[in-house]
Amino acid sequence: MTTKSNLTGESIKYEIVKRFGSMTAWAQDFLTSAKSATGWAILAMHTINNKLYNVVCDKHAIDVLWMAEPLIVIDVYEHAFYVDYKNNTTIYIEKFLEHIDWGKIEKRFQRINA
Repeated sequence: MTTKSNLTGESIKYEIVKRFGSMTAWAQDFLTSAKSATGWAILAMHTINNKLYNVVCDKHAIDVLWMAEPLIVIDVYEHAFYVDYKNNTTIYIEKFLEHIDWGKIEKRFQRINA
């Protein structure tokens, strides 16, 4: 699995590789997280320990990583994909990963670290 880079996003990508080992390993972990979710999968930065986490949040205030800032969020509630992808969430998530705007993610990351 690969992720396209619309803009470079070099700082956030560096942090992802440092935390997950590679962009591919992160993408696979994010995909697995999203496939197991019924709500959202999130790449978040914890503001206390400054570590990145892929987390699943299936209810609005349950399983949330408190004290964290979301960087990437995918909606995996059925309404988000069913019309286009039916029950094939894997293709939906892979397409999502291919269209991440790394420039925007970089801006979010820089804002958190300012």
